[in-house]
Amino acid sequence: MNIYQRINAVMTQITYVQKDSKITGGGANYKAVSHDQVVSVARAELVKAGIVVYPEQVNAEMIQQRDLKQDVKMHLYSGTYNVHFVNMDDPQDRLTVSINAHAADNGDKAPGKCASYATKTAILKALCLETGENDESREEVRDKSNLISADQHEQLAAYCYKNLDGGGVEWTKTGAKLQGAYKLNSLHLLPASKFNEALQRCEKLGVK
Repeated sequence: MNIYQRINAVMTQITYVQKDSKITGGGANYKAVSHDQVVSVARAELVKAGIVVYPEQVNAEMIQQRDLKQDVKMHLYSGTYNVHFVNMDDPQDRLTVSINAHAADNGDKAPGKCASYATKTAILKALCLETGENDESREEVRDKSNLISADQHEQLAAYCYKNLDGGGVEWTKTGAKLQGAYKLNSLHLLPASKFNEALQRCEKLGVK
């Protein structure tokens, strides 16, 4: 197989990487996917497909030097990398993804962080991997066989929906909490694997 066929073979096996790192400080507060998480998900399939991945640094620049006298607490490093996906049986057959990355650090770790970020990003983009905060990907949620049944929906709806005078329904306070916990637009989209957990939440909260 050529490199594109090999990458496609990997894509058939993995589609999703769950975000595992919480980023805080400097006004930031969000979840991200780490380099190690991406590697742990993709490595076995890349090995199986005979794809070697390595970053080649094209250029580097220390944009900002740490200077405590000027209240500059972190170095800011920038690097551009060509991340190569190489057919191990024909090393000239490769896909190259160019990534520019930045990293901040108060010591000597910024260059390593930069290379890790570039490699992680290239793998995510080359393999078209979805990232998210839930155990299941959106693709899995769209698979109807993985969703709650009509009976399970009815059990949860008793806690989560209330009827409006003019017809229709709206989320109860319990339902709104469930909606936020599982990132749901509709109760029908709850994965079947989460039903027991969701029902226990509802029973604990009650009808509100």
